[in-house]
Amino acid sequence: MLTRRPAVTVFITIILITIVGLVILSPLALAEIAHFRSDWTQLSNIGQTYGAISAVLSALALGGIISSLLYQARDSRIAHEQMGRTLQFDLIKLELEDATLMAAMGAPWSTDLPSDLDSLRQFLYIQMWVSYLAASYVTGEASESTIRQVAALELFHGRAGRTYWAVVGMRQITNSKGRRNRFFRILNDEYNKVIASGDPVAPPIKAVASLASARNASKIRMDPSERFCTLAIAAFTGLLIGRLWRRNGDSAAMN
Repeated sequence: MLTRRPAVTVFITIILITIVGLVILSPLALAEIAHFRSDWTQLSNIGQTYGAISAVLSALALGGIISSLLYQARDSRIAHEQMGRTLQFDLIKLELEDATLMAAMGAPWSTDLPSDLDSLRQFLYIQMWVSYLAASYVTGEASESTIRQVAALELFHGRAGRTYWAVVGMRQITNSKGRRNRFFRILNDEYNKVIASGDPVAPPIKAVASLASARNASKIRMDPSERFCTLAIAAFTGLLIGRLWRRNGDSAAMN
């Protein structure tokens, strides 16, 4: 299924092709009329009418070209912004993987954010998520209702999201414009709703080891007495097999 932007581009292209086709075929249409009409005065009037229609079609074609150029400029700007966001994500990933790089940028960046490592990592992770949501909203991939649901049910449901917005929310609104400004105002609206409603912060998720991991850990952490019993059983079994092998060998030699 075509998204909104490709559908508009295809529609404009079809209109332009239709207009050009009408302009090219119109003289042929007049020639066909001349075969059936001998009243040249009437044909002259038809020609004048064609001139007016041609001017209208030319204006429509010019409008289509301008619209196409505007869409191309918008796509180019979005692509350039996406490249910048990709570079930002890569830099943040490096910070998440190496805590020393956070100190290189002067964390916690002159804010009220706690300076412990876990808080900084959560802050950077939430920032990546907000940047992704902002890009989706600006390009029209995510609607306002979707952004509100994600903000209310996910972003501001946990402590990290609320801390992030309390620290940089007003700064984001002040330093943005256009649809990005509208996006940050939506987040701020949902943040104020959550705080005013008094919804409790979601408890942290407790990491639970899987059953396979637990079994592997139990095997690795075997008690010393269990190891001794295992070795003793293995030695006794080996001795018994050796005796049986010798007995069979002696019986075969006597025969």
